[in-house]
Amino acid sequence: MINNNFKITVFTLLRLAWRNLWRHKRRTFITLCSIAIGFGLTVLSIGLQDSGHHSMIKNAINMGDGHLTIQHKDFANSPANHLFISDGKNILNQLNELNIPGKIIPRVSLQILASTANNAIGAGIQGINVDIDPYRKLLIDKVQQGDWLEKSDMRGVLIGSSMARKLKVKIGSKIVFTSVLKNGNTEAQLGKVKGIFNTGLEELDSFLIISNINFTQPFLVAEGNHSLSQPLSKVAIFLDDEYSQKEWKKVFESTIKQDNIAILEWQDIMPQLVQYIVLDDVSAYVMQVFILLVILFGIINTILMSVLERTREFGLLRALGMQKHYLLALLILETFLLSILAVLFGWIIGGSIHWYVASFGIDFSGMIPEGTTFAGTFMDPIIYSELSMNRVIQLTTIVFLATLLSGIYPAIKATRITPIEALRT
Repeated sequence: MINNNFKITVFTLLRLAWRNLWRHKRRTFITLCSIAIGFGLTVLSIGLQDSGHHSMIKNAINMGDGHLTIQHKDFANSPANHLFISDGKNILNQLNELNIPGKIIPRVSLQILASTANNAIGAGIQGINVDIDPYRKLLIDKVQQGDWLEKSDMRGVLIGSSMARKLKVKIGSKIVFTSVLKNGNTEAQLGKVKGIFNTGLEELDSFLIISNINFTQPFLVAEGNHSLSQPLSKVAIFLDDEYSQKEWKKVFESTIKQDNIAILEWQDIMPQLVQYIVLDDVSAYVMQVFILLVILFGIINTILMSVLERTREFGLLRALGMQKHYLLALLILETFLLSILAVLFGWIIGGSIHWYVASFGIDFSGMIPEGTTFAGTFMDPIIYSELSMNRVIQLTTIVFLATLLSGIYPAIKATRITPIEALRT
């Protein structure tokens, strides 16, 4: 009997709350629209922010050394040519036996002097497997002159457009690459320009050189290593599942047991990028909190005005015997229904904006005068909105709770109204 009465009471209060919301349709509609527009702006802001960060991380990983990097333990602090993996062949064999879901990419990274008859500049050369290395996907469409390297190009190199201008070279020109060895001697190799790329990023176009890994390994052999051991500067691991990064790091640490070898996550190699993303997140959250506060004050003002306009009504209800907790429950249910509608309206507008930007994207190349290069990486010029399920749940919860909590103060204020004072208004 008690349960039935309780159900009847809740159902009655819900009906009253729903009707009360739509007694002033224009005010309710304006309130919902203000919430939805603010929610839509927040969805767009977070979607673009997450997408931009993901783009920067993806490009940093592809340009850099993967999700996980195996290299000499001192190389990160002092990237000298003589700090390399002396037994690269054995390391690669151990990794191949693990059946890693991803790519195992050997690389030789060197600081060298590139010189021609016209000029000489310092540069960084990456010796790679030209068929499978992510550098191929990143740069092959950027080659404006010449062609991408073939595996048979034992002396062919790719250079950036800025470097080509400084060295005054063209396709087919020869460049001498010189490295200073640990013992003070030098090692030199003659390369031939096979292609010239233009990424639009001065850091790459003026510094990066791409060659076959076989072209660069003799520099490491000259440091006193044996060619049969296939010395490497590093091994880059590109995982299919980025979230398995920490698990695979533990596997590598238990498999590769050499004192002079370090296994690093991309966050360890690119701390500046991590700091940039953290700071960008903080600034974005401050702006979102500001937008949310503006919305909240608007909701509180609307609900409070509604309560004040209904002072006589509440007094009459109290005079007819409605207890305080029922009146409180009625107003909270009104706010509860308003919160549900706010989330629905918010996702109609915010979801529509997200769908459009996720489908067509926004070109930021002309909006950022200083370019899209940040913290040693770059953001794709066209950004598509991205929202993970965690973000959807987070946004929905925040808007729902914020709207619901905004109705508590007006509801409490209404319960403090005495019937006599209310009927006199």
